[in-house]
Amino acid sequence: MSPFRRHANRALPSRLSRLPPLMLAGLLAGCSVIPNGEPVRLFTLPAPTLPASIEAPRALTLRVDTPAAGAPLDGRRLLIKPTPGEFQAYGGARWRDDAPRLLRDHVIEALRRDGRLAAVIDETSRAQSDAALTSHLGAFHVRYREGRPEVVVRLDVQLLDDSSRKVRASRRVEAVVASEGDGLEAVVAAFGRAADRLAIEVVDWTLAQLPRASS
Repeated sequence: MSPFRRHANRALPSRLSRLPPLMLAGLLAGCSVIPNGEPVRLFTLPAPTLPASIEAPRALTLRVDTPAAGAPLDGRRLLIKPTPGEFQAYGGARWRDDAPRLLRDHVIEALRRDGRLAAVIDETSRAQSDAALTSHLGAFHVRYREGRPEVVVRLDVQLLDDSSRKVRASRRVEAVVASEGDGLEAVVAAFGRAADRLAIEVVDWTLAQLPRASS
C-alpha cells in the first residue's frame, strides 16, 4: 500500500466522522485492499454541451497542451478533500484517463464544437500551430461545504505565441458546482457541469486573445 493510502487510513477515524454514511463507506472502500476480481467502475466526463458559434472560423490553429499537475491530481482517482490539507479517494472508481488528459480533451472538444477556429489539436499532433494553450491543474476534486458536496475544477492557463513562445495572456479559471447527491453518479454529473462551466470561460477568453485572422 502506498504512503498516501497508509496516511489516509490513519486519518479516517478522526477526520471523516462527520461525512454522510454513503460517502464514508466509499472512502473506506478506497482505503482498503480491493479483492482480486472486484470490478472497478470507470467514469468519464460527459461531452461538452456548448452551442456552436455563429461566427465564421478564423484561419488559426490552436494547440492545447495537457495541463501540468502534481500528485494526486495527475492520476485517475476520483478525489475528495475532507479537510483543506488532505486528499482521499472514492473506492472502486476511476476516471477512464488521467485527470489532466481528461480535462484537456474536454476543452479541446469544447473549442471544436464552438467552431471559431480552423483547427484545434493537442501536443501529440505534428501539425503546425499558431498559438498554444498551456495550463496547470490546481483543483479537480470534491469538497464539502456546510455538509453538502461540491466539485471544484481550477486551471491556471497561459496563451503562448507558438513561434516566439512568449506569453500573450494568462488567467486563473475556476468552476465550483454543487452535487445533487453523495452518490458517484451525482458527483460525476457535477464534475461534468463544472468542466462545462470552466470550458466556456476558457473558450471565450482564448478567442478574445487571438487575432481575427492569422498574420
